[in-house]
Amino acid sequence: MKILYHDIVTPCGQPADVVISGLQKFIRRGMTEEAVRAAYELFLTGEELTEYLWKRLLVISAEDIGMGNPMATIVVEALQNAAARITRENPDYAIFIVQAVRYLCSCEKERGASILSSVIKRRIRDGESFEFPDYVFDMHTVKGQAEHRGIEHFFEEAAQIYPKAEQSEEHAAYWRELEQELIRRKKEDVEENE
Repeated sequence: MKILYHDIVTPCGQPADVVISGLQKFIRRGMTEEAVRAAYELFLTGEELTEYLWKRLLVISAEDIGMGNPMATIVVEALQNAAARITRENPDYAIFIVQAVRYLCSCEKERGASILSSVIKRRIRDGESFEFPDYVFDMHTVKGQAEHRGIEHFFEEAAQIYPKAEQSEEHAAYWRELEQELIRRKKEDVEENE
């Protein structure tokens, strides 16, 4: 693994790779003041590390926050875009970095995307087979069409969703009626085209 930015020293006298590592570990542990200090060190070191800092914060939002707060990436990206509008030379620029770090520190965290990505990448690399269940072969696949799987099969099998959003029985009945109408209309379309 290549170590980035080891040859650059931040104002505290530490190699930038150490400060970057500290930033992520502090955010993971919700240590706001320490994380902000690390981020500010990177910002003060220069434009290259400021750009890297924003990229790192975006990665952290998915890697360490994940489903703990799925909006984290959007929030960090919005803060990055806001900072870009006023430019790095503006004295208020760092406020957006500080806010992004504070936000990430305060988020609930889970590392599922990072773990799952690493496992799947290795499974593919190692040539593990990838079997598809029968419900995948619907009217949108050659095999499904060959088996005459139409709109009814689609709604009965292929369009199943989990977990389902909670809804009232009245609301669920409304959507079932619309599904039945769509099935009827699709069948009529097929009959007209035969």
